Amino acid sequence: MLQSGLVRLCRYCPGPRLRPFLRNFWTIRCDGALVAPRQQRVVPDGCMDILLVRRSPAECYKAYVVGTMTTPIFEDLTARAEYLGIRFAPGGFRHFFGIPVRELTDRIVPLESLSTSFPSAEQLADSPEIPARFEIIESSLSQRLPSDRQDPTLAKVLDTISACRGSVTISQLARIAGWSPRHLRRRFHASVGVGPKTFCKIIRFKNALHMLRHGPSPDLLQVALGAGYYDQAHFIHDFNRFYGASPSAVLDNCDL
Repeated sequence: MLQSGLVRLCRYCPGPRLRPFLRNFWTIRCDGALVAPRQQRVVPDGCMDILLVRRSPAECYKAYVVGTMTTPIFEDLTARAEYLGIRFAPGGFRHFFGIPVRELTDRIVPLESLSTSFPSAEQLADSPEIPARFEIIESSLSQRLPSDRQDPTLAKVLDTISACRGSVTISQLARIAGWSPRHLRRRFHASVGVGPKTFCKIIRFKNALHMLRHGPSPDLLQVALGAGYYDQAHFIHDFNRFYGASPSAVLDNCDL
């Protein structure tokens, strides 16, 4: 569990059957002592989410699908608000919902607009504890999971990008997959929601962001070089795009 002021973030690990397709379940809860809304920055990470929100315990959850993002989202957190999230691994969402994920990129849409069944708001609200709510969600997702498994070639490419922290070329990825660069881009758009070049940039940015927040030195040039940037111009450009501010602003921020 991570805490920041009066905002609490918890993550829960899915069961082994769903683990190849999901990163985690998560919740953000705001303490009642939060007297003014707090703006929360959510940066791109290459994943898609299902988000369930209620502004107070008396409300029902409202469910949304958050597509793969290429810009940050800013959410005003208010006292007693509660957020439940399902974070799908890159390429994982399409295994449960038969829609082209590229159509959801940089969009937040009501889950009901996808014409798909999901646990009702009443079911979730009636469960007294957060883990019980995620058990209901996990059961629903397990029933939706089709017999087809992850594409091993795409999984290998995604693992390579993760291992290289985004510092790998499209031609190298195409050789690893045995695909043409054009076919690689087509598969990424269909499964992940963005092209491989954008996905690599997001992973490289996330690595740089982690280094800024948790590394031994806040020296921006050293972080840029350590994260695989060849010059500060690209480093600053990616932060303006994915974080919404310059790298130096990270040091003054306390996002979750």
